Amino acid sequence: MGSVLSVGGDSMEGETAGVSLLLGNQRKGIVAMAIPLAVALLFQSLNNIVDSLWVSDLGSDAMAALGIVYPLYCVQIGIGNGLGVGVSAAIARSIGMKDREKAERAAAQGFVVAAQVSVAMTPALMLIAPYAMPAMGAGDTAGECLGYAYPLFISTIFIILSGIMAGMLRGEGAAKRSMLMQATGAVVNIILDPIFIFALDMGVSGAAWATAISFAVSCLVAVIWYIRGRGLFVRIRKAYMRPDAAVRKDILSVGLPEALELSVMNVFNIALNFCVIVCGGTDGAAIYSSSWRVFYILLVPAQALGGALVSVCSAEYGMGRFDMIRDGFCFTASRAFALLLVFSAATALLADPIAGVFTHSDGLRHMQGEMADMIRMFCVFLPAMSFIYTGSSLMQAVDRARGGMFNSLARNLMLTGLFFFGAYVFGTLGSLWILLAIGEIAGGLMMLVHAVIAFGKAEKAGAPSPQ
Repeated sequence: MGSVLSVGGDSMEGETAGVSLLLGNQRKGIVAMAIPLAVALLFQSLNNIVDSLWVSDLGSDAMAALGIVYPLYCVQIGIGNGLGVGVSAAIARSIGMKDREKAERAAAQGFVVAAQVSVAMTPALMLIAPYAMPAMGAGDTAGECLGYAYPLFISTIFIILSGIMAGMLRGEGAAKRSMLMQATGAVVNIILDPIFIFALDMGVSGAAWATAISFAVSCLVAVIWYIRGRGLFVRIRKAYMRPDAAVRKDILSVGLPEALELSVMNVFNIALNFCVIVCGGTDGAAIYSSSWRVFYILLVPAQALGGALVSVCSAEYGMGRFDMIRDGFCFTASRAFALLLVFSAATALLADPIAGVFTHSDGLRHMQGEMADMIRMFCVFLPAMSFIYTGSSLMQAVDRARGGMFNSLARNLMLTGLFFFGAYVFGTLGSLWILLAIGEIAGGLMMLVHAVIAFGKAEKAGAPSPQ
């Protein structure tokens, strides 16, 4: 049954506070959605930091294993989050069009997509792992890499479903629930890490199993909410779980390009890690991956604002309010850039003590100065990276997600070329950091320009038509 409009025509029967947020003032909606999303992302980043801190006590080989496997793990995360963005955009767009039934169909098809993708990915990852690790520069650490990788690969269904269910909640404006779901999983991981790694003497595999269980728990929390149905606008109906090509196409038009964009970025990180190992060995890989874990925390404001922009402006797109989308994007992009500018300045001043935290073990202490230099260089390009997230989010909101994917591909090809040039011409870690700064600044500006052009085309095409 389709949705029923209220007398005023601006709200729907059974409308929740989250739906009202999506359909109201775009700036207030973006801020209200971004804050809980930022908290959830902070928990996820803290998760990764805690993993690194515990594993650093196992030595540089264990840390290198995390760094080498991390891009493949991020491919899993990227596919789940990308498909989650697709589900979120489809639900929010349907809400903007006052079509509750279509929103519920999109949510149900999210489960179908999660199952289909996981069935394909899990055996593929398990089969390629023994061959992929040596090719990624694992060397003598291949055994530890596989010990970390296998539990994550076995848990692909939970990793994918977690991203999709978080997107479902954001799609109907239930950002606080999305935050609680992800934060619960993060807390479980933080508690289990020392138990599995040290108390049960599982080593680096223990960190992976803790992560796998945390994703399963976060999925369980969301499933319980949907079973109870209280406070949620969307219902998961069994009848809508039959494969629906039209709804799946609506999800994948945004979700597939975003999943590919995030996955491509992480596949290219394998090549970047290889160049780091060429210049700095496994110690270089350890500090490189640890530094990115720090900077993912600093990128949280841009990621959160971008995620909020997708949900709010997808609803605005469903209503055909392009002036509101333009205002929402300008508001989001300017705030994200300003926040990252402030955070980068503060981090540059604290580079030495931050590096000291990750190089406190005897095996890594000699790398503290190198890591501090890398952190300072990263701070140079971090503000420009905000445009990558906000620009891509604008394209997703107006159903132009393929633009973000192609832009990401171009940026990562450029970065890979720069890294190989630096590794084989200069052969120093310092040269890689300088070239990385050049590439990321150029990439951020490319995404910003591309997003503005894509929005202009979407505005000329007009609002989407109900199907």
